Amino acid sequence: MSSIFLPAVVLMLITILVWLNMFLRRVIAIKSAGLDPQDYPTPEGLNAILSEREQAPANCLRNLFEVPVIFYALTAFVAAMAIGDQIFVNMAWAFVGLRALQACVHCTYNRVMHRFYAYLASSLILWVMVIRFFLIIF
Repeated sequence: MSSIFLPAVVLMLITILVWLNMFLRRVIAIKSAGLDPQDYPTPEGLNAILSEREQAPANCLRNLFEVPVIFYALTAFVAAMAIGDQIFVNMAWAFVGLRALQACVHCTYNRVMHRFYAYLASSLILWVMVIRFFLIIF
């Protein structure tokens, strides 16, 4: 197995943890308020009654399926083409570490600028990885 896959697997585990956090917070909120889940069949309806703290993991989970999709595809391409050198691996770990930081901020104290800086830094690293990939293959 290529070492470029390990950061991608860790990001998948982070995504699972965020999902679990979201699931538990929603179940607890619905049960503690004595609500019937059928009364809130859409995310918009449910979000209208949930607090910001209870909504944060769902927002974070959606975020983990946006920019990281490019990361997953890129790691697969890099591995398939056997160009996953240490520079790619280090950048992948930096991306995952910053995404983990962003998820932690999002699901805990949710300070927007702290979350934004982690998002921005991780995105810049990913764009450098994508540009480097294109320079290598073309």
